[in-house]
Amino acid sequence: MIAQHCRYGFKDGWYFTQVGRALKFSDYPDADLITQCIAGQQYAWDELIARYEKLIYSTALRTGLESYEADEIFQNVCLILLKELKNLRQTNSLGAWLVTTTRRECWALWRHDKAKLEELDEQLASDESPENLAQHVEDAQKVTSALKQLGEPCHQLLWRLYFNEENSSYAEIARDLNIPPNSIGPTRSRCLEKLKIILISKNF
Repeated sequence: MIAQHCRYGFKDGWYFTQVGRALKFSDYPDADLITQCIAGQQYAWDELIARYEKLIYSTALRTGLESYEADEIFQNVCLILLKELKNLRQTNSLGAWLVTTTRRECWALWRHDKAKLEELDEQLASDESPENLAQHVEDAQKVTSALKQLGEPCHQLLWRLYFNEENSSYAEIARDLNIPPNSIGPTRSRCLEKLKIILISKNF
């Protein structure tokens, strides 16, 4: 348990550096989260799982599994991750390791079904490499994190313009954000510039 008034360490979803700077878990590298998981910090484990949950599920579903089967694979991969944490502190890409592990678990689930195994082999042969799939997820995480750092109205404006599946009109966005419709263009440009600066700081 972290001391109530510690100067640095993990506490309540934040990381406090030795110089007193506070960083959200979502901004912290995998290796440091793994170290804190090994130390028994629940917040670090929750962030690690939240960070890669979509990657594990999407990898399982891409092999043709049903949702309930993907749930089983997800639980299995999480248990394997928990057991292997001490061996993963120096890994260069946890995402790629999780993709490979998820594919291996899918193969194990289908090992008695020759037809499904052949289907899985064909899928994996045409699929992207674990490294590329993991990189896509990492990039998306960086963009999502950067959007949250923008504050309002930039966060909601860019989300509605580029990431929301509803494809709202300028009039609808202006109404919801309580801004003049003719200000969306200039505001968008300023917000994109801010987003660019944040992403550069994240080595995007």
